[in-house]
Amino acid sequence: MTKTTNYQLPKWEKTDRIQMKDFNDMTATLDEALKANADTAAAASAAVALCGNCKIETSTYTGTGTYGSANPTTLTFPKKPTLLFVLASSGNGFMLMVTDKTPATTNAFVYYNGATWGAVNLSWQGSTLRFYSDRYDTWQGNASGVVYQVVAFYAQDK
Repeated sequence: MTKTTNYQLPKWEKTDRIQMKDFNDMTATLDEALKANADTAAAASAAVALCGNCKIETSTYTGTGTYGSANPTTLTFPKKPTLLFVLASSGNGFMLMVTDKTPATTNAFVYYNGATWGAVNLSWQGSTLRFYSDRYDTWQGNASGVVYQVVAFYAQDK
């Protein structure tokens, strides 16, 4: 009788005599291997649950060219994101980053065109973010005709 490579299970030939001990040893080996795999899978599943996986959503909007407190850029989400990026998809280089730790109303800075930082006013009302610049539509992320990418990260509920 030959044995399998990985678990040394019996491989009977027609001429081999099947013995009860060989058969019982094989089923015990299979039982132990299956139990070890189940334990490993359960431990991996529990570890993944503790990793803080997140959900990612993306969307876009097109700027209208308006700016200022009377014309804020408004983004509404299913719930308040843990981390949020707004990026211009063209070469004008706008980037805004907001976290769930950002105060409900605050001043923030945006990165614009390689080396310039501009001030923006932010406010959250539930899961709606409003932001505006009193100086330029580009600093507000609302330049006319520019498509903006929105990437929102949500912590998974445990």
